[in-house]
Amino acid sequence: MTNATTQSHRTVRGLIAGLVAAVPMGALTMMLGLAVGLGFFEPLRLIASALLGEAALDGTFPVLLGLMLHMATGALLGALYARIVRPSASTPAAGIVYGLGVWAAAALVQGAAAPLLAQGLPGWIFALAHAVYGLSLAALLRR
Repeated sequence: MTNATTQSHRTVRGLIAGLVAAVPMGALTMMLGLAVGLGFFEPLRLIASALLGEAALDGTFPVLLGLMLHMATGALLGALYARIVRPSASTPAAGIVYGLGVWAAAALVQGAAAPLLAQGLPGWIFALAHAVYGLSLAALLRR
């Protein structure tokens, strides 16, 4: 395979792995959110609030929008991981570091981009969920 073909293949694998890794991340966030007194779908509403503001707190559409944003972001970040981390270097530690790096970057911008998310979801849940995302992603892309 040529280098371009290899990079394309890694990107596609990363998109798929990121999509899959976003599932346990989202499930954990929703379960922990419920455990601390948020509604089960509240994390998805809070994600949608980045685009809808306070209108995301009511109705079904914000839940679906939040789910789509979460899954699309997971896929794109999975593609990025696959491009920067060789499959042989995709260890659990590398995945957790990547997930926590994504968390740190998100935490820097979320106050301005999604203030309801920043205020509504406890930081420890957000951090743990990103570590789970990274760990899942690394496992899926390990060779």
